[in-house]
Amino acid sequence: MKKLIVGVAAALALTSPAVADGPYKRPPPTIAAPAYAPPPAPTWTGFYLGAGIGAGAVVHDVSVHDHFFDPPERILSFDGIGGEGVLGTIIVGWDWQIGANTVFGIFADYDFSDISTRLSVFDGVFNHSIDHSSSWSIGARLGWLANPSTLWYLTAGYTEAEFDSSSRFDVFKISGDDRFAGYFVGAGLDTRLVNNWFLRLEYRYSQFDSETFLFDDGITSVDVEPSMHTARLVLTYKFGGGYGWTMGR
Repeated sequence: MKKLIVGVAAALALTSPAVADGPYKRPPPTIAAPAYAPPPAPTWTGFYLGAGIGAGAVVHDVSVHDHFFDPPERILSFDGIGGEGVLGTIIVGWDWQIGANTVFGIFADYDFSDISTRLSVFDGVFNHSIDHSSSWSIGARLGWLANPSTLWYLTAGYTEAEFDSSSRFDVFKISGDDRFAGYFVGAGLDTRLVNNWFLRLEYRYSQFDSETFLFDDGITSVDVEPSMHTARLVLTYKFGGGYGWTMGR
């Protein structure tokens, strides 16, 4: 009986608070602080509209031919005559962010301007004037993000321009509205101002095909081949978009 009492007492001693709080006590569990990931960068993907202003210079290569001879004989030739002026532009487009630092986009824009060119030689024997009234372009751009808010890009595409032209050689003349087709190449910088507002600065060179116009004498013609240099500042607003660049998102 004594042995039973001693065994029970020993068991109670081993389970007493003194023993539980002794050197064999387990440390309390620890809870790690939550980790906060930085917010994702906003994507450049989305549809946008914009408008802007700029300046331009038109350069014309002009030559006059006499078709009385076969082949026609060149009478006059002027390379590099031109004029300068201001322009306004409106634009619509769509961008896709196709990589962490790569953006591809398509767009269409319309320009209107007062760029005018005047030429008079030989005391008014030959007079030529041509005014750029409007042009439209459709193109694409491919750019690299220097940071989430700054895009450097290259651009190229198709363009058409309308010129109001008038030429007079001696007593014979031609006049009318003429449309020239061509291409353009350029480069620019686009930056996010705040939220969905963007501001882009772009240089563009446009080269147009040559057109031949016949004076009302029926045997004299003038060939005109224009090109343009433009710089524009455009404010755009982008709809939609979101965060992250992965194409599947």
